[in-house]
Amino acid sequence: MSSRVIPLKVVTESPPLATIIPKPKNKIKIGPIQLNNSFSGQNYLPQSIGMIQAYAKKHLTHAEDYNFLLPLFTFMPINEAVEKLSGADLLVLSLYVWNFENSMAIAEEFKRRYPERLVVVGGPHVPDGKKQFQRIKKSDPGSDELKTKRVGITEKFHREHPCIDIAVHGEGERVFKMILERMAIDGLTDKSQIPSISYIDNKGLFHHNSKLERMRDLSEVPSPYLTGVFDPLVAAYPDQKWIAMWETDRGCPYQCTYCDWGGATEDKVSPFKLDCIRQEAWWFGKHKIPYIFLANANYGILKQDVEIAKSLAEVKRITGFPEGISVQNAKNPKPHTLEALEILEQAGLNKATVMSIQSKNRETLEAVRRENMKPEEYQANQKRLRAKGVFTMTDYIIPMPMETYDSVLQGISDIISDGQHDRIQFNNLSILPNAEMADPEYQEKYGMEMVRTPITNIHGKKSASVSGVEEYQDLVIATSTMSREEWVKTRTLCYAVALVYFNKLLQIPIMILHEIYGVSYKDIFEAFMEDPKKSVKFPVFAEILNFFETFSHGVQNGTQEEFYHSQECLDVLWPPDEYVFIKLCRENKLERFYEEAEMIMMNFVTGPDISPEPFREAVGLNRSLIKLPFQTTDLEITLNYNILDIYQSARLEEKLELQSGNYRHVIDRTTKSDSANTNARWDSWEEWYEKMVWWCNRRGAYLYGSKNPHTEIAGHH
Repeated sequence: MSSRVIPLKVVTESPPLATIIPKPKNKIKIGPIQLNNSFSGQNYLPQSIGMIQAYAKKHLTHAEDYNFLLPLFTFMPINEAVEKLSGADLLVLSLYVWNFENSMAIAEEFKRRYPERLVVVGGPHVPDGKKQFQRIKKSDPGSDELKTKRVGITEKFHREHPCIDIAVHGEGERVFKMILERMAIDGLTDKSQIPSISYIDNKGLFHHNSKLERMRDLSEVPSPYLTGVFDPLVAAYPDQKWIAMWETDRGCPYQCTYCDWGGATEDKVSPFKLDCIRQEAWWFGKHKIPYIFLANANYGILKQDVEIAKSLAEVKRITGFPEGISVQNAKNPKPHTLEALEILEQAGLNKATVMSIQSKNRETLEAVRRENMKPEEYQANQKRLRAKGVFTMTDYIIPMPMETYDSVLQGISDIISDGQHDRIQFNNLSILPNAEMADPEYQEKYGMEMVRTPITNIHGKKSASVSGVEEYQDLVIATSTMSREEWVKTRTLCYAVALVYFNKLLQIPIMILHEIYGVSYKDIFEAFMEDPKKSVKFPVFAEILNFFETFSHGVQNGTQEEFYHSQECLDVLWPPDEYVFIKLCRENKLERFYEEAEMIMMNFVTGPDISPEPFREAVGLNRSLIKLPFQTTDLEITLNYNILDIYQSARLEEKLELQSGNYRHVIDRTTKSDSANTNARWDSWEEWYEKMVWWCNRRGAYLYGSKNPHTEIAGHH
């Protein structure tokens, strides 16, 4: 069937609609669906669906004639899902990468059973050919074929999923209200005047209507928490543990090509009203919501975020909840950003502050339209935050366009030199349909190769889908500047750095090599990658590298998920570096690991005028400080050098000179507590796997004396 796009005029904030909205002939029943993964037995309240429901109930002309059924909020067998919403006249589904396949399976079965009923979809996973590339200030693609692919992504989406009657693009609240009102007017036979939607008409022609401008005044969007939208759901599932997704502003001023976060709203950041936000914070406290994911692209970009942090701190002080909040803080933080993060930290709320970098390679940053903060700003921010006890985490995405193995190695070394000693989180690059990186022209330009692989959750269970339908993602496993072989090597490097530096197995001697002996981090990591290949003296390191390489090949070939399943270790999916940490301890290879590490690094401290003793003490100190289970006595260490002081000062971006003397340290290895913050003893392997290896990962709190104040839940990192 040939396609034809019907152009409309640009729609403003007040689109031309019927002046009188009739009362529906019959009550209209809406079946909302927002499937979220269950994390450690906890489920998100379906915030996106709740927002459109709250808006509709407030602004519909005859709101009493629209009945929202209980939403589906978690995965279940497809037939069961359809049965629960069998009374719906219309399904409305919020789509994203983690629920797309299951949502479509539900929609298809619903449409098979009830072909005259309607299916409406929205959310970041709905491809928008009109929106996707409007920020690009370039000429059209040179290839007509590529241009057709680029523009036709929305039509292709509809043709592949004929069960969809309407796809909503961008903000959904007002558009969904218009859809419901149009049902009362003519049963949705005329969709031409509804903005920001696409559809296939009854003649088989594709339409993509003009887009409604963004809401600037978000006060017209009621809170689903405060208006009681979720009350029936909470009452229907009294034993369910709920966690919350929370939106306090919308928009993103950045143009990163790999990201679709601001895709629905774009550019300018608009805040919700502070008074409403404060009331929502109290709602979370009173309802004992333990965990909140703040769905803002740049927490701290607005000055009101300081007041939000103060409100959360007060609510926790009085109610004990929430216990933790996860934020994606502003890419280039300002003083008020840091103030907000410090308030969250002091209140015991901050999981970890993300200091986003993604890449240090200049050509890569240009290719992905990203501008990082200057190194001196990064160092200053790290120093201030660490002095306040705020832990940070830096994202690095592999493999971005124009990145090479050497540029990644240099980038990692630079980030550590700039002050990141808590955690670099190495993320695999996946393609999102509303990101510029999904553009076929973009992928061809940078030679991007993808593999389709199941989506799994860090520390989650490896189990068959309860519905029998798997969710998938498209991972990038090679580019024009990083071959498939080099991708495996790069991924192996990232796992190795995570193990030796950020899991703290060797952070002290590595830092001492850098601070005292002037060795670059790049040279140290290169030695760990290359020396075990040159000599049989390093069997443990050779085994580790072989495991990382084999695992990476499996991911690249689509035969291995992103995380490693270990049935004997809590039966969950582990980051490969964490699993190797566990293996070293369980298989009594830790001593040999330290012997080999000392031999590898000793090559940097040989010479007639160089004493290796401070370095050797650093290796021994690091070995003694690693948190291990089954410890029954505290440990007293006497050093001949101020190694621990130098290490702790370097983490604060301060320089201490090497001094000799008598330095005594007592290590608490026996305190037993239910609090992750104070516990220093684990009496079973299972307890150690969970409360030490798992919970301490985000902050890299693997050394005695470092604290991890939060229980972690599966799927969050």
